Amino acid sequence: MKSRGKFRGYRLAVLAVLALSWTACAAGPRRPRTLPTPGTASERVGLWDITIALYEPALYGPERSLADLVGEYRLRRENGKLKGARLLAIKAQRRLELWVGRRMVKAYRVQLGIVPRGAKMRQGDRMTPEGNYLICAHTGSAYYLALWISYPNLADARRGLKEGLITPREFEEVAAALKEGRCPPQRTRLGGDLLVHGQPPEYAAELAASHRENPGRLRGGLQDGDTDPAALKEFQDWTEGCIALFNPDIRELYEHVPDGTPIRIVADGPITPPRPAPRRKGQMPPG
Repeated sequence: MKSRGKFRGYRLAVLAVLALSWTACAAGPRRPRTLPTPGTASERVGLWDITIALYEPALYGPERSLADLVGEYRLRRENGKLKGARLLAIKAQRRLELWVGRRMVKAYRVQLGIVPRGAKMRQGDRMTPEGNYLICAHTGSAYYLALWISYPNLADARRGLKEGLITPREFEEVAAALKEGRCPPQRTRLGGDLLVHGQPPEYAAELAASHRENPGRLRGGLQDGDTDPAALKEFQDWTEGCIALFNPDIRELYEHVPDGTPIRIVADGPITPPRPAPRRKGQMPPG
C-alpha cells in the first residue's frame, strides 16, 4: 500500500510539472518592453542618393485607431486631449513613439529631412533637430496638419549666440518665448518652421483620385486621399528638416496630443515594440 501511495504521489508531481511546462510553451516568450538600439539604421540609399525609410511592420502600431487605444487603455484626458502624453522621435529608425506615463501607446512611421543624419545647426541645412522640445502650436499646413516643434530650444540658442548666428536680443526673445510656453522666433539664422506634419498635397490629391475611381478599397477609418500606413514598407525622405507622418497618423495625433507635449528627438536609440491592446469581452482575436 505504501509503494502504491508513493507511485501515485510521484505521478501527480510529474503531471503538475508537465502542465506547467505546457502552459509556459503555450504562452510563448514575453515581448521585451524595449529592444536594444538596432545595429543599422532603418534606411537604404535610393536613386540620386536619396535615403529611403524602411518600415518593419512588427515594430509599428498597434494598427488600430488611437481613439480606440485611448479607450481600451483607459488613458486620462483633459479637454479631449491626452494627459501626460510625450513623444519620442528616433531618427535612424524612422519612428515616432507616443507615450503616456510608462506605456508606449503607438509607434508611427516617419520621414525626415533630405539630409537625415546630423542635428540641425542653421537655416537651410535641411536637417532635423535633435534635443528636447515641446509641441508649441497646432495649425493647418500646406502639408495637411501640423504640430509645431519649439525649435530652437535654449541649448540651440546658446550655441547660436556663441557662434554668432543670433544676437543677444534674439537669444533673449527665444528664452522669453520658451519660458512662456510659446513657439520661439522662427526667422533667425538658426532656422525655424520645423513641424510634425502630413504629406504633400499633390500626393494626397493623386491618391484621392485613385480612391474615387476605385471606391471601397480603403480600410475602415481612412479617408479619400489617405495612405494606409500599415501597407507601406518603405518611403523616401523628403522634407526640409520637418518630421513627416502619413495623413491618418498626423490626424489622430493632432486630435489627441495637446500643446505643451514634450517631444524628444534623438539620432538613434532603443525602440519599444507595440504591445497588443486588451480585447473587449466577446471580441474575437485578429486573424
